[in-house]
Order: sequence, then structure tokens, then C-alpha cells
Amino acid sequence: MLFEKITRSRVVDCFQDKDILCFVVAKGEMGKALGKGAVNLKRAQQEFGKRIKLIEYDDDLVSYVKNVIYPLSVEEIIPGEQTVTLKDSNKKTKSLLIGRDGKNLQLIKRAVKRFFNVDVQVV
Repeated sequence: MLFEKITRSRVVDCFQDKDILCFVVAKGEMGKALGKGAVNLKRAQQEFGKRIKLIEYDDDLVSYVKNVIYPLSVEEIIPGEQTVTLKDSNKKTKSLLIGRDGKNLQLIKRAVKRFFNVDVQVV
């Protein structure tokens, strides 16, 4: 895979969401995927001609959700039976999580659904 060649990191999963390519890299390989000064990420974006979002995989649901929503952080991530609730009192954080027309929330839901059979909601 071209991304693995550029970054020398192991890709666990990859999916496209409209104008963004999402790569889920193996746990502990985020630094390698980014490269010094994010040089690998920039090179990959030029190569693919698209924006790229990197997510570090984690077996733990809460840690994985934190990685998916990074650089944002929420006050609380509440794992439930069929849903994970992202709780934050800051309106700006909530609006950034949801995005215009729910675009960001769709991306978050899709990334989480690929590894954990749960839905994501923002409160």
C-alpha cells in the first residue's frame, strides 16, 4: 500500500469519506505515520491529492474514541451497551464534533463502527 510505503507505518484500516481519506494506523505507530514535522502526512496528502485524517487504533473503546476525535477533547466519554456518549458542556466543542450538516459526526460514527458495534451521540 502506498501510504505504508510513504510512512513506514502499519495501516489497520482505511476508508474514504467524501473529501477526506482516513487511515487507522496500528497502536503506537502514530509518530511514524506523521513523521518529523508531519512530513510523511504532508507527502501522503500531496500523493493522494486529498486531505488525510490519521487515527491511532486502540483495543479500548474510550481510548479509540479519544483518538478519533483528537485534537478535540470532551469532558466525558460514556460507553454504553449500544451507544457511546460524548458529553461536553462547551457549545463550541459540541458544534465542532458535529460539524456542518453533521459531517464530522458521521465521520466519527463511521470510524468507531468499523471496530466497535456501537453508535456515537453528542450531548
